[in-house]
Amino acid sequence: MLKFDIQKTVKYWLDGAKYDMGTATAMFKTKKYPYALFMGHLALEKLLKALVVRDTQKHAPYTHSLSLLGEKLDIEIPEKIMKRLVRFMEFHFEARYPEAQRKFYKKCTKKFTNKKMQEIKEVFIWLKERL
Repeated sequence: MLKFDIQKTVKYWLDGAKYDMGTATAMFKTKKYPYALFMGHLALEKLLKALVVRDTQKHAPYTHSLSLLGEKLDIEIPEKIMKRLVRFMEFHFEARYPEAQRKFYKKCTKKFTNKKMQEIKEVFIWLKERL
């Protein structure tokens, strides 16, 4: 039976989180705003999974829910950050219906995306400091 390597798994999620945050920044620079936010969500998801693996000593659950992952941590997450994690769920769009997708794309102006990217980066830094 294969031994579960916690450190290796945490590093896997952390490396993916950093890469996806870089991709989010690149997408923003190229004005692909919905994808910048999607990648920001993915970066936070992977960082949360790194923390979950570290805290639970088990594989991360199969979920995209940032708040659910946050609730599994041994650390106290401030209410402001938990609220942001819930709001960032809007940026996860694996199976959007065309009408919802159009509405979301329209919402993703440069100003809106810039503000949300700053919030994502703040949460990313806060979480990473706890890893």
